[in-house]
Amino acid sequence: MARALQPTAPEVRIARPLTWLGAKNKSLMDTLLPNATTVQRLVIALVFVGILVGSSHARFYLPNNPVPFTLQTFGVLLTGGVLGFRWGMFSILTWYFLGMAGVGVFASGANGWAFLSGGISAGYIIGFIASTATVGYLSQRGWNRGRGLWTMLLGGLILYLPALLWLHFFDFGWPAEGKLFEQGMYVFMPGDLLKLMGASLVTAGLWTLADRRKDKST
Repeated sequence: MARALQPTAPEVRIARPLTWLGAKNKSLMDTLLPNATTVQRLVIALVFVGILVGSSHARFYLPNNPVPFTLQTFGVLLTGGVLGFRWGMFSILTWYFLGMAGVGVFASGANGWAFLSGGISAGYIIGFIASTATVGYLSQRGWNRGRGLWTMLLGGLILYLPALLWLHFFDFGWPAEGKLFEQGMYVFMPGDLLKLMGASLVTAGLWTLADRRKDKST
């Protein structure tokens, strides 16, 4: 007598989270300089600390706006895009703690714990750290070369989240009532768009150089 066929259970497929992210790869720095020692990588990371300091001091102010326009966003995005997550965080945190220790690394030579804990620009500085982490992380997971512009765009937007929260919860008398986004974000975005495009072009050019070197060596 033939055995009755047992119904098979339907196949259950578990969606893989974040499938749009690739596996972890080398950073742009490690791809360009695969044989660099730890000391050499440390020196490069410190050079980027200098870039962050220099970009912080390139500034100008708009009337009635206490937060300066600077090249910091360009320096921050470039740091994450070139150094990757680990060394990018090393650079941005070194810059941050130098400022905390009293070194005038921030815009207008600002420094100190009082500035970082209660200054009007402190939220933006926290945003710079978040932006570096985001760009460094994504750039090592396939969001580089032709996709690098999207990485820079996301990094440029993420820095505003802690900045706007900081301005919302602490009363600095600025931005004006009902103008948090207009004065704290929108006014900076045209310049930030140019800076993130510049950072994207620089990193894309360096990736092209790295790929050509790799092709020649194989």
